[in-house]
Amino acid sequence: MGDLLEIVKRRLNPGILIFDMNNRLSYANEEASQILPPLQEKTTRTKKAHIPEEIINICDQLKRNLVDTKIAGISCSIIETHSGFSCSLRAFFLKGNVDDNPTHIMVLIEQIAEKREADFEKANKNYRLSKREAEVLRMLCKGYSNKVIAEELYISEYTVKDHIKQIMEKMGVKSRGEIMALMK
Repeated sequence: MGDLLEIVKRRLNPGILIFDMNNRLSYANEEASQILPPLQEKTTRTKKAHIPEEIINICDQLKRNLVDTKIAGISCSIIETHSGFSCSLRAFFLKGNVDDNPTHIMVLIEQIAEKREADFEKANKNYRLSKREAEVLRMLCKGYSNKVIAEELYISEYTVKDHIKQIMEKMGVKSRGEIMALMK
């Protein structure tokens, strides 16, 4: 349970946009405005927030799916922001009651995290790992089995297990998975 809470704590809040069925923006949270700064810009003629075309398209696609299939679903897409980050878009219908027709569309905008390399220098410093423990940690993070680590480092599997136990103790974790989570 502790692992899950750590992952949730590190997760960014999604941007939330709510549109009426005519694609008029009814609500945008702060996160949405930070992810998509054009939302903050007002066009001088209409005094409406500028909505990226990809977002309007995902709402239209969702509405077409409702007409074509008579089922409320989900529509997904990817958008690249002006700052160069990629974001996933997911659109859902919002209804008052189960039997009602949809009245609004909610679009969730989430930044796609770039894959990061583990910071082994920081881990060595923070957890005071020995040189051999640091080597084992690197191989562990690459997904190597105890047997492969032993073969690569010319040590026994029992020694590898001892190093992993020491690493877990120093990092305050109880599993290989928790080690990996801390390293990301």
